[in-house]
Amino acid sequence: MLNPKSALFFLAFLPQFVHPQNGPIEIQLAVLGILFVVMGALSTTLVALCAGSLSTLLHGSPVILRWQGKVVGTAYCALGIRLAGVHAILPKSVLRNVSN
Repeated sequence: MLNPKSALFFLAFLPQFVHPQNGPIEIQLAVLGILFVVMGALSTTLVALCAGSLSTLLHGSPVILRWQGKVVGTAYCALGIRLAGVHAILPKSVLRNVSN
């Protein structure tokens, strides 16, 4: 709750799902907040479990590790070429403003 953006999000987003005819507003907001926390925890847990299983699978195969290295290396080379191209195309005045 230390992040003010979260509070602003909830203040802007949740009221559209709260209706006074359905009961006390505080209880409805509490239920929606609890539901948000539970769903966030479940989705994060699912991602962590899948990532752990995938990590075990990927680290067990030398063929996959070799291909992973090639893909990551190609991505880094492509990024470097793109960055070099940007510096070659853009005027120096634009690059000075970007670096500040």
